[in-house]
Amino acid sequence: MTLDAVIMLVGAFVALLPFLGLPNSWDTALFFGAGVVVIGLGIIVRRRLGASTGGIDQAASESPISMSDIRPTVSHEPR
Repeated sequence: MTLDAVIMLVGAFVALLPFLGLPNSWDTALFFGAGVVVIGLGIIVRRRLGASTGGIDQAASESPISMSDIRPTVSHEPR
């Protein structure tokens, strides 16, 4: 199972959990467990992304965009 599929499966589980009719203590424990799984998956994805691109910060800084790069096009010609 791919990492994307696991993330979607955990998301579906979290979405369905309130409707399963479990006791509140079970819901709390399962929400906590699902949260820990999501955090772990996020760390794994971030590390894989960093390893494949040479670092997340490096990949983000290769082509920075500033407000001076965004210039509105203004036409002074009459319509």
